[in-house]
Amino acid sequence: MDNIRLRCLLATALLVAVAVATSCTNSATPTRPPTLPSATAPVPASATTTNVPTNVPAKVTPSALPAATSGPTQSSDPPAAARINGQAIALEEFEKQVSLAKEYLQKQQSFDPATPEGKAALAQLRGQVLAWMIDQALIDQAAGRESISISATQVDSEVSKLAGNDPAKFEEWLKMNGLTREGFRLQLQRELFGAALQERLVGATAPSVEQVHARHILVNTEAEGMSILIKLRSGESFANLATQYSQDKGSAGMGGDLGFFPRGIMLQQIELVAFALDPGQTSGVFKTDFGYHIIQVVEKDPARKISDEMLPAWRQSMFLRWLETQRTEAKIEYLVPLE
Repeated sequence: MDNIRLRCLLATALLVAVAVATSCTNSATPTRPPTLPSATAPVPASATTTNVPTNVPAKVTPSALPAATSGPTQSSDPPAAARINGQAIALEEFEKQVSLAKEYLQKQQSFDPATPEGKAALAQLRGQVLAWMIDQALIDQAAGRESISISATQVDSEVSKLAGNDPAKFEEWLKMNGLTREGFRLQLQRELFGAALQERLVGATAPSVEQVHARHILVNTEAEGMSILIKLRSGESFANLATQYSQDKGSAGMGGDLGFFPRGIMLQQIELVAFALDPGQTSGVFKTDFGYHIIQVVEKDPARKISDEMLPAWRQSMFLRWLETQRTEAKIEYLVPLE
């Protein structure tokens, strides 16, 4: 639930712009640097309560949120950017989100619209925004089916935490990012729906699932990897070689030990290799975006409780898998050009 809440800090425009600027994907993110960078950001510290407006309904359900309309299209209906299971995303709202995301993207020091990379990011922006809005609609629809509602008190509490004890600074932050307080509150309501839905779908307690305990070695070139693999096959210690050669500073000092992890936490390539090996087996050299790896499986547990450290990332991964299924099964009509 914390991962979903953290997204509220950036609100609609920032969420979309950051996704475009960093070429964000829905792949599960690993948890130890550099092969396993942090899958969770620091949770905002609880702040002194500040006065915030309470002009939202006592309880809000997804059907009460104004971003979309449902039912068959009528000639008097406003233009739509897309339709998801008959529910329309208003073209006006879509263009507004594109504008906000573009404005934020252009403020980034690393972004230059004159470069090929900058032009490509802008060209992809509309598709990124619409994909995000479609996901929101799918979450809203599922939350409605689950009869999930969010009270005004919950929204007020979250706004107070995020605003902290400096309301003026919070208002300045909203203004800098082209947001209004009410717009922010609306987005926050949506994020709370997503968090509640995730908890409903994935569960509130840590489950026991199959996990693997593995070590790994990360190097920069395939030649280095092959040289280390030869040493391993000659009987040298995996832990000693990891300490000596691995570029993963987070695990090298522990002999490359990654501990136990379930599916959905690591990079997909690492996960596929690790779960395919039996205890005591060592992989060949394989490539990821971080470099070249060798994996050794220490042990497996068919029903191990997910650790508190990994639980938020695991829940997020399971929720994203559920969302991918919803996209596949939904009837989605694209009504605007995306580039």
